[in-house]
Amino acid sequence: MIRFFAIFFFAALSLANAQDPLTARSSSNLLSIPTFIDEQSVMQREWVLQNPISLEGPIDSGYIIGPGDFFEILLPNGSEFLQVSPEGTLAIQGCGMVNVSGLKLNEAKQKILEKLKIRYDQRFTGVHLVQLRRFPVSVQGAVFSPGQIIVSGQARAKEAVYLAGNYKHTANKDSVYIYRKGDTIATAENIILQAGDIIEVPHKDLQKTVHFHYAGKTSTLHYSPKRTIKEYLKEAGINIDQSFTEVSIKYQEENFTRWISTDQINNFVLDPMCEVEFHIQAPFVYVGGAVAAVGRVPYTASMGPADYVAASGVTLITGDMHRITVVRNGKRISIDWATGEILPGDFIEIPRTVYEQAKDITYFIASLVGIVATTLTIYLATR
Repeated sequence: MIRFFAIFFFAALSLANAQDPLTARSSSNLLSIPTFIDEQSVMQREWVLQNPISLEGPIDSGYIIGPGDFFEILLPNGSEFLQVSPEGTLAIQGCGMVNVSGLKLNEAKQKILEKLKIRYDQRFTGVHLVQLRRFPVSVQGAVFSPGQIIVSGQARAKEAVYLAGNYKHTANKDSVYIYRKGDTIATAENIILQAGDIIEVPHKDLQKTVHFHYAGKTSTLHYSPKRTIKEYLKEAGINIDQSFTEVSIKYQEENFTRWISTDQINNFVLDPMCEVEFHIQAPFVYVGGAVAAVGRVPYTASMGPADYVAASGVTLITGDMHRITVVRNGKRISIDWATGEILPGDFIEIPRTVYEQAKDITYFIASLVGIVATTLTIYLATR
């Protein structure tokens, strides 16, 4: 009986060894798998490495492999996730090291597959790039949030500019400089970035530009002599509807702002460096001083000081129209009552006439004399 069980035990053990895929010989169509590679070691290695994420989109055909990229290596007995080392190599179990840094994706895959032929049947192997490396680049110049950003291995220059807050309205989009390993690349092409790149977006020559502000948007256009506002709007594709009533034109060099109506844009010629802004609601002009009541009138470019006084509905009592002043940006200036230019937000002040001012002084002196006389009378009466 004992002899029977011993024979049965050794037979079962031999059958198990014969069916073990890691120790048994394969058929004539398959190469043998080395005994020093077992399934447990492969699985443990997969869990130790960082678990890659899925790619967000297709990979560019010109993508260059570099340190940090993740590959999935498909083997007959499972798969491995391998990351390209800082030296640019992959350590493939049972096959050794393979250098893939600097190669295009297809070239790197072919080189890896050639390396796998050392131990595995190529019909049961495969290679996939499953995660792109990420690295820092710097963006400076005419962007809203300059500084260092992190991009993926196939990021292009425009994507970096977008991540840095996008172009300012003064940016020269047609010429971008990329500083790479001591070299300067001046290009308008949307090229693929490399680790350590510095992207500089230059400013336009402000002496040759005009700027338009409308509905919360800004457009910068190249200056052309004798070009009207309407022609600029047509070039930029800007449609100004009837909701806009006033246009302000700021002259940078003179620090002066001029206002016109939207009816005048067909013939109004701009100077370089002007900032044109369209307003939906007309601003106001204020009237006060020696009047019966303070008035407020919507701004109209064609109206003068006397027109605003009349339109405000105020009544002159003791005011002198020939000596009116205007308070503008905290400063008081004198203007002509008939031909003076009024700007939005101005406060027109009508001073009192000389006669009225003399009357005020006379009343003050008379009151002061009366007080002194009353005080003196009381003093003498008490002695």
